[in-house]
Amino acid sequence: MEPKGLDMGDYEERYQDYDIEVAVEQVLTGVKAHFRVLRDAAVVVDWRLVHIDSLWSTERAAAEAGFHAARELIDAGLAK
Repeated sequence: MEPKGLDMGDYEERYQDYDIEVAVEQVLTGVKAHFRVLRDAAVVVDWRLVHIDSLWSTERAAAEAGFHAARELIDAGLAK
């Protein structure tokens, strides 16, 4: 997981043949994370919201949840 760009809360990671981008936002009730999956700069799976279960989630935990959800999607073959 590497920071992406200058904005706080934006991360990226290479997984298999895909690039995963995760955006984390602070909201009134905590944090929320979105992810998308790209292959060769083309969007394969557009932004999806990840449900964060923990009550006091940190930005890093929310980002990890986004990466985990994206990796599961790729492993399931849904991002092809």
